Amino acid sequence: MTTTSDVDNVNALLVKLRDTPVNSEDGSDDVLAPLFSYLMKVPSNSSDKCSHWFCSRADQVTVGAATFLLRLFAYSGPKVVEWKARLIGCLAGCCACVKAFGEVKLSSRSTYFGAFSGDILQTFYKNFDDWELEFVKDGLASAGINGASRNGSSTLRGVPPGIIYHTVSNLRILRDPDLLGLVRSRPSVSSWPTDVPPPGLFILIFDDSQAVRQWAKSFVTACSEIPIAVDHFVTGHEVALRTIFSLIAKTANQHNSVILHIPSMDGETFPVDSFSLTSDPNEIWVGFCQVLRQIPCEIILRSYEGADCRRVVTGHLHDTGPQFAHILKCLLFLLKRLNSGLWNGEAPEFPQVVFDAIKDNPSYIKLIEEVAPLDEKPWFLSWFGEYLLSLKDSAVFGDVLAKIVDLLCEELQHERFKEVRPVVMFAAIRLLSSLVRKSQTEELARHRQAISSVLDIHVDVFISVAFGRHYADEKWKSARSAARDLVTASLARDVREITSAISQSCVFLAGQTDTFSVCSVREHMWTKTYESLQTNDADGATSLLDLVAQYAHLDTLNSRAYKPIFSKPNAQLAFDAINRSLQVTRQGFVETISKFANYNQPSFLRNILRRPEVARNVMILMLSPIDDIQTAAKTLVGQTFDVDVRLDCFRALLSNLPNPSLSAILGFLEKFVRHAPQVTEACSLSKSLVQCLTDIIEVLCSNPDGLLHSKGFLRSEDPQGPASQLPQLWSLMTQSITVIFKRTPLWADFFEIPDMTVWMRDALIFGRDMLAQWRVMESAAVTVTEEGSTSLKKPSKLSRVGKRMMNDLQPVLPELARWLRLSDEELLHQSFALVQTVLDCFRTTGIPPSEAGLAKLNKHVDDARKTTHGSPRTRLDSTRIAKLEDALAVFESDDDDVEVISVTTASSRTSAPARKDNKPVRKEVQTTLKPLPPQKPAKASLVDQSKLESPAFPTFQRAQATVISGPSRPLPVRNEVLKVPQAVDSSSSESESDADAGGAKGLAALAKFQKSPKVQKPAERRRIRVLDVTNYAKNATMERLHRRDDARRRAMRLKPNISGLHRALLSWNYDHDSPDPPAQEAQSKLLHVPDKFADHRQYLSVFEPLLLLECWAQIVQSKEETQPLYDCKICSKQFTDDFVDLEATIAEALQKDWRLLETDVVLLRHPSGKASLLAKTQSYRATPAGAQMTLRCFIPNGADPGLQINSVWSLKKVFSLATLHREYGALVALPFYDAFQSIMQPRLSAMPHLDSRDIDQAMSVYRVNEPQARAILGSLRVEGFGLIQGPPGTGKTSTICGLVEAFLSRRPRPTTSIHAGRNSTQVDKGPAQKVLLCAPSNAAIDEVASRLKEGYRGTQKRGEPIKVVRIGSDKGIDISVRDVALDYLVEQKMNGEKMPDSSTDAGKQIALLRQDIESVKRAKQQKFEELATVQNNTARTFAIEEEIKKLNSRRMALTQQFDRLKDKQKSDNRTLDAVRRRFRMEVLQEADVICATLAGSGHDSIEQLEFEMVIIDEAAQAVELTSLIPLKFRTPKCIMVGDPQQLPPTVLSQEACRFNYNQSLFVRLQKHCPQAVHLLSIQYRMHPEISQLPSRLFYQGRLLDGPEMDVKTKQPWQSHPKFGCYRFFNISRGREEGTIGHSMKNVLEAQAAVALYARLRKEFSSINFDFRVGIVSMYRGQVLELQRAFERRFGEDMRGKIHFHTVDGFQGQEKDIIILSCVRAGPGVQSVGFLADVRRMNVALTRAKSSLFILGNAPTLERSNADWKEIVNNARTRSLLTDVDVAYFTEPTPVQSARPVSPTKANKQRPVPKPPQPADLVTPQNLVESVRAKPQSQNTSTPIVPTSVQTAAGPSGNSIRHPLPKRPLVEEASSSIKEHKPNPPPHKRSRKDKGNIFIPKKPKP
Repeated sequence: MTTTSDVDNVNALLVKLRDTPVNSEDGSDDVLAPLFSYLMKVPSNSSDKCSHWFCSRADQVTVGAATFLLRLFAYSGPKVVEWKARLIGCLAGCCACVKAFGEVKLSSRSTYFGAFSGDILQTFYKNFDDWELEFVKDGLASAGINGASRNGSSTLRGVPPGIIYHTVSNLRILRDPDLLGLVRSRPSVSSWPTDVPPPGLFILIFDDSQAVRQWAKSFVTACSEIPIAVDHFVTGHEVALRTIFSLIAKTANQHNSVILHIPSMDGETFPVDSFSLTSDPNEIWVGFCQVLRQIPCEIILRSYEGADCRRVVTGHLHDTGPQFAHILKCLLFLLKRLNSGLWNGEAPEFPQVVFDAIKDNPSYIKLIEEVAPLDEKPWFLSWFGEYLLSLKDSAVFGDVLAKIVDLLCEELQHERFKEVRPVVMFAAIRLLSSLVRKSQTEELARHRQAISSVLDIHVDVFISVAFGRHYADEKWKSARSAARDLVTASLARDVREITSAISQSCVFLAGQTDTFSVCSVREHMWTKTYESLQTNDADGATSLLDLVAQYAHLDTLNSRAYKPIFSKPNAQLAFDAINRSLQVTRQGFVETISKFANYNQPSFLRNILRRPEVARNVMILMLSPIDDIQTAAKTLVGQTFDVDVRLDCFRALLSNLPNPSLSAILGFLEKFVRHAPQVTEACSLSKSLVQCLTDIIEVLCSNPDGLLHSKGFLRSEDPQGPASQLPQLWSLMTQSITVIFKRTPLWADFFEIPDMTVWMRDALIFGRDMLAQWRVMESAAVTVTEEGSTSLKKPSKLSRVGKRMMNDLQPVLPELARWLRLSDEELLHQSFALVQTVLDCFRTTGIPPSEAGLAKLNKHVDDARKTTHGSPRTRLDSTRIAKLEDALAVFESDDDDVEVISVTTASSRTSAPARKDNKPVRKEVQTTLKPLPPQKPAKASLVDQSKLESPAFPTFQRAQATVISGPSRPLPVRNEVLKVPQAVDSSSSESESDADAGGAKGLAALAKFQKSPKVQKPAERRRIRVLDVTNYAKNATMERLHRRDDARRRAMRLKPNISGLHRALLSWNYDHDSPDPPAQEAQSKLLHVPDKFADHRQYLSVFEPLLLLECWAQIVQSKEETQPLYDCKICSKQFTDDFVDLEATIAEALQKDWRLLETDVVLLRHPSGKASLLAKTQSYRATPAGAQMTLRCFIPNGADPGLQINSVWSLKKVFSLATLHREYGALVALPFYDAFQSIMQPRLSAMPHLDSRDIDQAMSVYRVNEPQARAILGSLRVEGFGLIQGPPGTGKTSTICGLVEAFLSRRPRPTTSIHAGRNSTQVDKGPAQKVLLCAPSNAAIDEVASRLKEGYRGTQKRGEPIKVVRIGSDKGIDISVRDVALDYLVEQKMNGEKMPDSSTDAGKQIALLRQDIESVKRAKQQKFEELATVQNNTARTFAIEEEIKKLNSRRMALTQQFDRLKDKQKSDNRTLDAVRRRFRMEVLQEADVICATLAGSGHDSIEQLEFEMVIIDEAAQAVELTSLIPLKFRTPKCIMVGDPQQLPPTVLSQEACRFNYNQSLFVRLQKHCPQAVHLLSIQYRMHPEISQLPSRLFYQGRLLDGPEMDVKTKQPWQSHPKFGCYRFFNISRGREEGTIGHSMKNVLEAQAAVALYARLRKEFSSINFDFRVGIVSMYRGQVLELQRAFERRFGEDMRGKIHFHTVDGFQGQEKDIIILSCVRAGPGVQSVGFLADVRRMNVALTRAKSSLFILGNAPTLERSNADWKEIVNNARTRSLLTDVDVAYFTEPTPVQSARPVSPTKANKQRPVPKPPQPADLVTPQNLVESVRAKPQSQNTSTPIVPTSVQTAAGPSGNSIRHPLPKRPLVEEASSSIKEHKPNPPPHKRSRKDKGNIFIPKKPKP
């Protein structure tokens, strides 16, 4: 039993003997004994009872001991015998041991037997082999096998397995004839090792018996170790290999009879004939292929007496016959096994020799000729690649490659090869394709030029195969496909070369590398490819589309960007090479693709585009900045889907192929986001992208046909559908515009500023367009998520998709903020608008902007507060800064809140320091009134409601009830306890503002700005601080709070939340039949308008219900009007806050000029008639196909009235909210007005003391009288409100002109800051102080504007005209002031800049282009139809094809022109808009006076202006809420001019009038302090006989006549006994009658009026009465009756010569003669209705200048109304009352009139004490006449000559005055009729007929 110690000792001994071999002398018993003892003790295997000394079942010690003890063979003795017996048992029982025994015999020579010489070992092993032969024979004999029985394999069954295996393992044994014959019987091999074949089988593979050969091959083939490991390749293998070499040599020399002898490893030789080998060369080479496969590489390279495997193979390549194929296979095997080692030791030209031997061998050609057509990859054509790879380190690579390709592409393409040609070409193409690919790697990089050269040489062949018509057969399919791959791969490498070169150029330009290699492309290949593509080659076209799409985003390099590097070596050359490469690779693409598209039917093209990669590539090409590439794509899409223009192409692709199209857009955007920041400039790419994305947004989101509104397009059920891709599209678009905003300033230096300005503007507009549609995209995107819902229920919160979309906007804001420093006003406008839009998105969604964005924007605000040399350090004006502050205030942290608590101290009562602007400091009046009970006001949005409820600054506490007080221009706060957070250390960089102040300008300066650092907000606790009053102005927190509060107040003033009005109005039932609005009972109780209000809550509770009443009254009135009805189709709906927004379309033709404005309310009624609802217009757009609109509805409680998608409703206009919007806005925003407290608690300043010298000077300068001068001077000195009452004819307009002149003459001049290094901009110029002049009506404001623009100051025209601008709609502006209208002035400026509006011409050209395109398409279709009918007529076919080509070219040119024109039109329109906007701003900034109606003063166009004074003319004719509209401007004073004694404001709702809603603010203020009202007491209109009654009746006798009014108003007919100056004609038999429309008429009075006028014309036929007579009545029915009566008598043209109107419509006008018809008459009439209104009386009695004739029934009027009784009595007392009928005016005039009694001649008015007045003082109406052109006639009256006011009264100045009841100047205004007492004086309402106001005069004789 062997112990572990014994094993270790033996192992140590073996290691020593292996490392230090010993010979026989040294190998004493001391060495042999332990090893022998150990080996003999090794037990037999328990399974097979055999000893295992050499195989894997023996351990390493046993193998080592057995190997060392082989030397025992040279010994003798018993132990040796024992050893031999055990060895024989081992080798006979185990084949593996036999195999391993052969290996150790070889390996031991260098280890254990290393001490012996070679000769000794040779002899030793020869004897050993002989011994082995003997024991094999003995073994066979023991098994009973003798010489006679060795030929049968069945007899070997009892032979131990190792015996036969030993025979084939040792060639010495195998040479024995008996044993060879035994083996040739093919014994069983089941027990043989299958890893390495025994050496004898190598010999048997060449046996002359096919069966033996096959038996040997099958075993060798099954062996697993291929090739054989070197240590397993034993001596026998080498002897077998040498035997094979000898056999091959013998075969090659069959004509020689030389017997070849093979040397064995033991030194002996034996002839080849020792074995029975075949002499067939084919079989020999077949066997050699098999053997060669097993030989290790080291053995292959080993030479045996000058012969090795390489030379054996290459030496026989000239052999012909069937064996050549196997020889070639051997070569191929050697190439794979040895690679370049094949040529070791050979001459350089040897590879060429070898190749020539092959290609010149007829047997090789025969192989090629016999190839089967279906065999695409024959092995004998596949060896070229390996052959060339073996030469990769050789200089002959290129030569051999050229020979190979010449062979394949030229020689073997001869016609004699017929069907083989495609296979050969396929092989050639595959070879080159492989080489081209590898040449791009390190493997063949050194041969890239050689490969490219060969490719270029044969490029025509490859392109012909790839795209040529002759290679379109099925047999060429594989070769054609491979050729396309080769060509496209080569071209794709050119594309990569270009792309790489551009990237390298950018790195080179940045100075980060010194390498700028010259780019080169295969120009000929590109050209030939484009030329060769066949019109029906879909695959070829697909390849080209894919190829060009890879670099469609690249544009030519800009030389200005690369100018700095042109001086460097090769830089210019490399730059030009890139641009040249881009040019040549694209030249021909558009023609090729257009030809392909135009020569194929749409169905064929659609099948191609349905391939996902094709549709994707086409969409990429559509996005390309290269016109030709985009045109090619448009042509393809146009022909496929029958569309032409770019927008329609995008629509066609997205609607028909949504997934690949969206995928392409996403991919292109990703590429842009990566590419644009890396290149020097990507301006053209960005510009094109913006244009395309604008179209894509329109295609996706437009209403109603936007694809995102279609469920079929979205495919929400598909998780990979278009809806799922929308969030990524949004994200990439935001990333793209972020890149544009960030990089554009850097690109600006390389382009002209005008060009950059245009496209930067387009980018900003696209940003707004994109943000305008984010809700649409969100709604579409959520349909694929769980949040998607189709119910009408309002969404509860922002969706997750929406949050992600808003977060995607975060990076945009910081980059966009930099653009706010642009000096170009248009870009600044667009940038600011986009900033507002972005911030609004964040605000409405509740997502706060990033800290970086807020920090940048806050820096602009901070810079605006800082000044450098007197100029703000920002480009933003104060208006924009205020808007920005307000927008940012929403996102302010609550930690910045400060609670200001007023503290009254002694110091607080000291006077405040004077303000810098020298304006008088207005004291803050704080009133603490008891708050009213809570009343529910109109709802507001969450943010605005909080603003509305927050108290006014500076005295406020959040915890208390709302108490709003004081002006919004805060004074310094003294001694206040402030709750202030810890100050934030904001170390924001000043680099932006500093850079702006330097010399850099515009875009270049913008590029230098650095990012502002983020503001870190410490998380400290709030604490109380008492701020030092003296440091107030320096306290950053207080300043920030003041600015934030000012911004908030400004925003609430200018943009109040009016959604409450919309909610109330849109919730009403239109079909409700009542004068009260629906659900009136649910509203708060109606309250009378009080004289004072406690707070805004009370004000809101009073006026809001009354305003809604008036709103409903307007709706009721609109029901009587006829409006056109249209059918509208609902396309989509979405929720916005509490509202539902509907997208609708009208497809039918619309009436001319019919359109919807954003203020229009419409009625939607279901066709069934059961459901209807009101909706407000949000947007409207007319298109050639109809109209598209967005309508907003409010559906209480979510009750759906049936607003389903695709349902059809009838639509009609109801009324406009234009004025109501502004009135309601003023109502809501009132707490933020400067005049808030004065409106709540009316107060007027007392009459200031005026120095008489100042009055005299004002009268002289402004040519006004004393009351007018006092009004002017007093108004200038008043703070807050000032009232001027102007009775009829007293010169209100002249006073206003004088007031304006006085203000303008005293205002300071605007200052302009001058900065060295840059031009002054609008921001640098200080604003000129302006006046806002308003009136309730267009006529009233036009009258004043006309005077001002003509240069009138007071009563006379003098000096230079001031700059007056009239704003408003052109339709509402009178022609007399059209030349100062804002739009007109802007157009004049544009004309002066020579900027014609080409939109009309462009529209016509576009229409013509559309017609031309359609005509070409029709002609082309006709040609296709004609072509289909042509048969066997080549000439005709060619001619038609040529015509089709021309038509295609024509269509392509037209579509290109169309798109260019559309883009140019859009750009031109935007440019015009920008210029118009700039000029509009210039006009407004330069204006001195802005004139507008009260409602028009709320227009957005003047919001950015500031006014130092607001003047409201005819203020008594405006309801209070209308008067509030212009007060939203921060103005220190508001002057109201009007007359409460004339007509009141027009209010439709009588119910609202009952609660004093028709009371003007003028009246409410006047009630508070009547003595503070300036009265214009001198009238210049009426004859004294006319004026004395109104003066006593309505003005307590205070209304005085101007100087010589009796002379100035004298007319010839006044001396006639039937007429005179004033008459009351009593029509005793007249009777009133009702008319349609609830009015009245009196026929007899109408007849009397006709007779009166007829008599007047008859008596004074020399006088032209046209335009000098006014026919007036209180009733519209009577006006119509009078009009008809006059037309019957005098003809229809009398309507234009005589002014017929109601009293209400005649206010503000005057005529020489007024005929007043009272109508009311009858014995039972006890009430006179409208006639009882004293304000209407006043108007009616004060319109006449020379004569007033009243037609009425005196008894009825006397008994029905006290005022009329006084009027009748006055006429009777003055003998001016005459009973008349029609006959009275037709009977002859008596010589002396007995009746009526002539009145006493009226004496002059009581003298009015006053200073001397100017001699050239004239009446206001004379001034008008001198301004306007008058209709001339040969019979004109004498003009009035200005005279001075008389200083002394006549002898009986007041003798004719009769006692009349005194009427106070201020009475409670109401339009309701009270029959028991006179009504209070009405408010004045101005309606002027501009055509009849001026009466032609006779020339002075």
